[in-house]
Amino acid sequence: MKIGRGVFSGEVRRFIYMDGKYLDAGNSSEDLLVSPEIPDENLGKPEYLLPPVEKPGQIRDFYAFEEHAANSRKNRGLEMEPEWYNIPVYYYTSNSSLYGSMQEITYPSFSSAMDLEVEVGIIIGKDGKNISKEDALSYIYGLTLMNDWSARDLWRKEARLNLGPSKSKDFATSIGPYITTIDEIEHLWNGHSFKINVKSFINGMKFSDSGLDEIYWSIGKIISYASMDSNIRKGDIIMTGTFPGGCIFEKYSEGKDWLRKGDTVTIKSDVLGELRNEVI
Repeated sequence: MKIGRGVFSGEVRRFIYMDGKYLDAGNSSEDLLVSPEIPDENLGKPEYLLPPVEKPGQIRDFYAFEEHAANSRKNRGLEMEPEWYNIPVYYYTSNSSLYGSMQEITYPSFSSAMDLEVEVGIIIGKDGKNISKEDALSYIYGLTLMNDWSARDLWRKEARLNLGPSKSKDFATSIGPYITTIDEIEHLWNGHSFKINVKSFINGMKFSDSGLDEIYWSIGKIISYASMDSNIRKGDIIMTGTFPGGCIFEKYSEGKDWLRKGDTVTIKSDVLGELRNEVI
């Protein structure tokens, strides 16, 4: 099932996306993480989509793709940190600056080096603590596409202070276009990850093309690590970190091709849909 929220004829509606149609699944106050019966009423085309989880809990953003980590460090003149292979590190990002597909993203006023980051979000479907990696799959409600927008000039300064990114990240994160629930993707599970390809485009030109199954740290491991002596709760989001080749910084160390106002960034998957935003 593909389930989300959007604005249709000026009204926020919960929907199920099926066979190219947005089917009415009630108002946005209903609990999105309870799958409804499949409705009949076609809502038509949305004005824009909203984040499919209206009020997410914690958002933990991992750094789980080796190729991305190695390339990004190389562009900072750094060797790969050996400790990276020992723990699946993550940071907490904002849950208050989320945008859906077809919503505009304002270029941050404090930056001249805006970047995209192609990611997948894992939506947690039930509470848990000290979850084993073998049991982690049962805690996944579904997956969604995400774009962890970044202000690279400020990010460089924050990185030197060894506390993790903060303001360079929390001005915007895109999520959507909907959640693809676990029942629809469980057959793609290989014990390590899901075999799902994700591409990105800038102004219609292909920018990246890689797979979720290229992840170094297994999805079971990152859920288990996040829950180690900590509670994860229904509605929390666990982000995978940037896919290989999925940000400008990884490809262009001099940053001469940063995003500009008027650019449209699209992240697309045959399984998870299309997340599209214009930078204004």
